[in-house]
Amino acid sequence: MKNNSLFRLLLLAAVCLSLAACGADIGLGKPPGTTRSVVSTDEKIKSDRLSTLPAQKLDKGECAIFLWSENVGRPLVFAQNIKTDKASLLINKAAMTLNRKEATAPVIPGFFAKQSFSNDEIYLDVRLRSEAGRNLYEGIKIPSGILTVRNPDRSENIISVSGLLGCNLDK
Repeated sequence: MKNNSLFRLLLLAAVCLSLAACGADIGLGKPPGTTRSVVSTDEKIKSDRLSTLPAQKLDKGECAIFLWSENVGRPLVFAQNIKTDKASLLINKAAMTLNRKEATAPVIPGFFAKQSFSNDEIYLDVRLRSEAGRNLYEGIKIPSGILTVRNPDRSENIISVSGLLGCNLDK
């Protein structure tokens, strides 16, 4: 019992430290080795700048997916409370909420390995690989994933991510 409490405390501390350390904007250019055609220029429309999200509040009993870019500085770029069908992003330093349009490959209730989100401007495709054998009490590690952002001009930007599904289980 003590080990579970200690693990949760360490996990929460790691999330807080990671969130505090995030401070850089990242461009969503073409990752090395990809064969997909991705436009990435300074003249490109503004929606191709994914910014670091601020610290996210997680109320007692809530669980959320947190995804960090694999780029330098590991900025937090995606957050989703699993009780909702909405995802949070910062594009060009403007907060955006995208509505989930599709979800497949459930891992646990509310957490899906494949999801699609959109609003009037942006389409986001989320593909995640979660670590097997974990649960909400331990946290679920997401060792790898891909976010694909489709801009209004139909160009796509791809970013590699990793993260976790964590819960605030304090009593």
